[in-house]
Amino acid sequence: MSTVPQAAQVATNTLGQGSAPRLVAALIGRPGRTQTVFVQCEPWCTEPHASEPEVAVEDITHYSDMAFMQVPTLLSEDTAHSELYCRVTSDPVSSDPRMRAAHVLYGDGSSMDAFLTPDMADELAHDLVAFAAEVRGMARVARAANEADAD
Repeated sequence: MSTVPQAAQVATNTLGQGSAPRLVAALIGRPGRTQTVFVQCEPWCTEPHASEPEVAVEDITHYSDMAFMQVPTLLSEDTAHSELYCRVTSDPVSSDPRMRAAHVLYGDGSSMDAFLTPDMADELAHDLVAFAAEVRGMARVARAANEADAD
């Protein structure tokens, strides 16, 4: 006979399963007056909910790791011209059901992010692959022109 309370058994049994939500610690409150609560967290979420406090439980948002790239410029080796990033996110208490569902956040460092359904993210990825092929072709043209000028 187990001496572990039933609730603890359920939480323990769901940890580590790839598609099952898990219970994680989250820090809630204002500086100097925080408490730890346990919240349901998505399996893809990598946000350390217990590292920085949220004022209220409803402020917790789930985020995956970020895919990130910067666009350099030959005119300034110390500064990126722009950046692009994507991550899976979900706001579990949003009034908009589309924001409660898992979706892909796409940003470029501006003040406005784009929120993509999985289908929209697939379409964007397709377009980025085509764009990358065009950029690679332009690099070949520029390289060939520079080599021709060097001769």
